[in-house]
Amino acid sequence: MLDAPGARRKLIEVRGLSMYFPITAGLLRRHVGDVKAVDNVSFDILEGETLGLVGESGCGKSTCGRVILRLYDPTAGSIRVDGREIAGASQSDLRALRPTMQMVFQDPQASLNPRMTLAAIIGEPLAEHTRLGKAEKLDRIYELMDAVGLNRGFANRYPHEFSGGQRQRIGIARALALNPRFIVCDEPIAALDVSIQAQVVNLLEELQDRLGLTYLFISHDLSMVRHIADRVAVMYLGQIAELGPRDALYGRPLHPYTQALLSAVPEPDPDVETARRRIILKGDVPSPANPPEGCNFCTRCPKVMEICRKVQPAFREVESGRFAACHLHADTKVTAGETAAARGHQEHPTRSVT
Repeated sequence: MLDAPGARRKLIEVRGLSMYFPITAGLLRRHVGDVKAVDNVSFDILEGETLGLVGESGCGKSTCGRVILRLYDPTAGSIRVDGREIAGASQSDLRALRPTMQMVFQDPQASLNPRMTLAAIIGEPLAEHTRLGKAEKLDRIYELMDAVGLNRGFANRYPHEFSGGQRQRIGIARALALNPRFIVCDEPIAALDVSIQAQVVNLLEELQDRLGLTYLFISHDLSMVRHIADRVAVMYLGQIAELGPRDALYGRPLHPYTQALLSAVPEPDPDVETARRRIILKGDVPSPANPPEGCNFCTRCPKVMEICRKVQPAFREVESGRFAACHLHADTKVTAGETAAARGHQEHPTRSVT
């Protein structure tokens, strides 16, 4: 199905993406199983939007982001960046694509070389991928420092001389050095103080509006994702449980796991907080090396049915622009114009507010 007239085009298209890490045993290191970190994941990211990817620790969010950038070689599936298939691309082909897609890492201290100055860190991508002269490169470094709110006088300082928020700004400047179109933000605020988190998120939004960036924003902070994302994908045990527009998903979640996650988000209104019902999930998350036979969530779901324990639900469109993998919505009808999801061609509404 073709996109509607005037709709933004898809920059990132992920279809059936899987990333399995082999388990070996014995002296001969025999392959005895797999850790299914990412298991048959499909979604699109439209040009200029932010897709929030949320879920509890260990569900495969960061692995998914790294596979999309081909920092890991996928086990199966398709990854298209601006219409170009990269899942099986060679390293030389990927090198030519690196300026298009970049990453902001979770821990700014661990992702910065402690032996390099701020100028050297930000200038490293320029040295690797451009032929700028020394003066031109320094001008670009200063331009990037200005863009992320760093004083030019800090150019010759080392990472340990900066606060956590400043280090993350260095990481953002480095990611912007080659004018990328797509950036994976892998929990960029998780290691920061609460007072600094909003500043970094506001900076990311400002840069997106000014430079037309597209983000995959990975986080376990549902409140922050609600602030920055246009659409939200909820991940559980390596699979996407639900995906939809931000306001619709937060206002009326379809999947029981999404309902449980959102019930844990504190409400600023004390009257609402007192009256609302918290959904407590029992049991532990199953091992990704041995997921349940049917639905991955069936061992903890408060609405589990017999079919859930035997048949894995299909990830399908249950309402216009809203997708879920749940047997509770197996009989939900969509119009003929919305059946493209079953063929792997999802359509999503344009960005509303951020």
